[in-house]
Amino acid sequence: MAEHITPSASSSATTSLESEQVIKQQEKMNAIRFSLQKLEEAEEEAMLQQRIAANIQLAKEKKAFPERFQQKPPMPIKKSHKKKKKRTKRQILRDLFPKRGDGFGETMRKCIFWISILVFGACLVLIGQYLLDLWKSKNLYEQIGNSYHQATTQSVTEQAAETEENLTSETATESTTEAKHYTKMEGAASLLEINPEVAGYISIPDTEVDYPLMQHPNDVEGDEYYLYRDLYGNHSQNGSIFLDSRCNFDVVGEDGTLAVPNSDNLIIYGHNMRDRSMFGSLRDYQNDASYYDAHPLIFLNSNYETYVFKIYAYFIADAEDTTETRFDYWNRIEFADETAFYNYVNEVKRRTLRNTNIDVQYGDQLLTLSTCNSAFQTARLVICARMVREGEDPYEGTTGSTPNTNIKWPSVYYLGNENTYDPNAPFIPYGP
Repeated sequence: MAEHITPSASSSATTSLESEQVIKQQEKMNAIRFSLQKLEEAEEEAMLQQRIAANIQLAKEKKAFPERFQQKPPMPIKKSHKKKKKRTKRQILRDLFPKRGDGFGETMRKCIFWISILVFGACLVLIGQYLLDLWKSKNLYEQIGNSYHQATTQSVTEQAAETEENLTSETATESTTEAKHYTKMEGAASLLEINPEVAGYISIPDTEVDYPLMQHPNDVEGDEYYLYRDLYGNHSQNGSIFLDSRCNFDVVGEDGTLAVPNSDNLIIYGHNMRDRSMFGSLRDYQNDASYYDAHPLIFLNSNYETYVFKIYAYFIADAEDTTETRFDYWNRIEFADETAFYNYVNEVKRRTLRNTNIDVQYGDQLLTLSTCNSAFQTARLVICARMVREGEDPYEGTTGSTPNTNIKWPSVYYLGNENTYDPNAPFIPYGP
């Protein structure tokens, strides 16, 4: 009986045969690839050996015949005969300004550049004006000082001779009962012709302090007239040395006698200039322990008389102090009685940076110099002096000063420094 083969069986046999053929073909292809890879490796190895052999041969030839392998100098580069067109100064300057076609960044860069130039130029102008102002002020007051001292010396000599004649005359006894008559000094008369608000002249020997003393009536505190004006009333960064408008200092009436008594305490202000002009040199009292002994006297002239004061203390105050350490020395112009006087001078003594050997008594004419100070922002350096008494040696008590070891500072000072003040420490007051 014939064998019956189904279609599915026939198809399965055919597929199996095709798979065997595909496998055989892949095996042949793999064998061919392997053979080619081996050939490539063999060729690469042969080429490498050839290159090595060639390099060895080249090295031998270079060693044997070095002249063959000398490098030829490089061919010179031909320069272009075209000359670069030079830019004119106008073109260079024009390129510094923003122009059409500049990007945002370039425009901003140029704008910032020119703003910087303008600011720098303005600063130079201000500095130049400041230095010029200092120079003009220095020259002005040097000339004024020379003329004043020369004229005043002659005037004082003449007055002394006149006084001596009067004392030897027969009427001397009668005149002693009359009120003192004041004669204007020649140097003062010259200054008053320039400005009728000249109140006198102040100087400290061997220092930069040597200036006319100004006084403007009804000054406003903080906006004093001569704070930034010179002798001529012109604007000046240095300002002037000026007397507190509330003070009376040898105010003489038409009859030649004092119209009002002098104030108990004459308060004088001036700038602390960096070039040491005005009251700039006063800072040496604070910074140099030996400065006081060398400069203890202040000469203060009114328009009629010459007075000498000796410094008895100097201290640092806070102009805007509102705490328990407040000391408004600038308001202590008149003293109601002896108690008020001694309260003031003893408060000064508690605050002084150095203790002096000068005594102060009720009835002494006082003088106070006030200027800015760098101890803190609102600091003031205050120099306190009293008039030399009749017949007293001006230098008596001015030597042998010692540092105050128990200084009473303003409260603001203790924000950055230790508070070492002892209110119960031994203290020798002025007065009985």
